[in-house]
Amino acid sequence: MSNEEGRRLPVAVSLFDIGSEVDRYFDDSSVSRSEKACITILMGGCASGKTTIRKERFATGYVLVDAAEVFLSLSRGKFFPFPDTFEEPMNMIGRLVAKRAVSERRHIVTELIPFDFEGTKSLIDAMNSIGYLVTVQTITCDPDVGWQRNVARADDNISCCYAEPYQLRWLLDAATGALEPA
Repeated sequence: MSNEEGRRLPVAVSLFDIGSEVDRYFDDSSVSRSEKACITILMGGCASGKTTIRKERFATGYVLVDAAEVFLSLSRGKFFPFPDTFEEPMNMIGRLVAKRAVSERRHIVTELIPFDFEGTKSLIDAMNSIGYLVTVQTITCDPDVGWQRNVARADDNISCCYAEPYQLRWLLDAATGALEPA
């Protein structure tokens, strides 16, 4: 979609079933039954293996809060520049996923670089303040290997450095909202 000046126009939120897009991140395995709800933050440099570890170890039992994953789902297998084309529906879905995960006391997993140290610290403090157990797992790799992985990225492999600001905002908003009286 373009206008006469060649700029991308936002995709209408109404083109997507927002409820179904949100629901795809939830199953019964992420509900914290008797234990304290936790958020696991996979932290590491670009292309250090955060997504690989997440897919191997956190595919079940956690609600994923990840802007890149929401964007790719909305892209339906086609290439679009991140986040322009789907920013509005991506933000709506991401906020709803984070809010629901927190309000239902579900286990959460997300990835951070951390590109924004203060934002990361704020997220950790906010999640602690609402009773979440915060676990940070540092993922490392040889810098040359990370560089090679990063330059070899396919179109469907969006770097966390682009997704991180969304994830931080969504989770901070959800935690802040959980502190506010109903």
